[in-house]
Amino acid sequence: MKPLVLALSGGGGHAAAHAGVVRVLEREGIPIAGLAGVSGGALVAGAWAGGADLVQLVDQASHLHPWMWVRGWGGGLLSGTKLGMLMDEFLPTPTFEGLKVPVRVLATDVDTGEPVVFDKGDLRDAVRASCSFPGVFPPMVIDGRRLYDGGISEVVPVSLAREMAGDAGIVVAVDANSGTRWPAADSFVALALRAGLTLLRGRTRGELLGADLIIAPSMGDSGWMQPRKIPRFFEAGGEAAVQALPELRRLIAA
Repeated sequence: MKPLVLALSGGGGHAAAHAGVVRVLEREGIPIAGLAGVSGGALVAGAWAGGADLVQLVDQASHLHPWMWVRGWGGGLLSGTKLGMLMDEFLPTPTFEGLKVPVRVLATDVDTGEPVVFDKGDLRDAVRASCSFPGVFPPMVIDGRRLYDGGISEVVPVSLAREMAGDAGIVVAVDANSGTRWPAADSFVALALRAGLTLLRGRTRGELLGADLIIAPSMGDSGWMQPRKIPRFFEAGGEAAVQALPELRRLIAA
């Protein structure tokens, strides 16, 4: 059986779809050899590889208040303090070395624009950095570098997953944003955000070309900061994984 490596996208609450995909693979006895993640995808990768109960994590996340992190302007619209506390809960294994399979987490250096890859040391800090969305959370400072969301460098970390899988492995990209309906853009801010998302979608299509299989859950209406929608996103990921099982089994057995 060929080794399977997952590339998990970001997407805030949409990342619950990754938990749904991983849970189905685990239930079906399909071993995961490694995971590469950005932002919410990095959180799910680190949580699962560290032994967390994904169903419990999804339930906890669905009961969070969408603005629970607000503490003033500071370095970002939302404070990273509460996020840091939640990381300790959601990531029971604090270091990469303690994980059951290799995990790589992607962040971005805000000053140079360079991608920064973590695969050893403090897992929680790496995931915090990868989740630090510009304008929402302040950058995470690690070894003197100010780090932001890994999705700035690569929306779906297919290239990282390919390095982990090698020529003999299979890379499955899970894109938690492509099957999403975005609301109408009426205000200037909404239009600017929509323009940015359109650019990212175009870039994502190029990134996905390196994957052997793409799982794109049908998410319905967007809700990246709407915790109440998290259970639905979790279900969507599971449904997409079930649909992909025949092709996935063919690839890993070929």
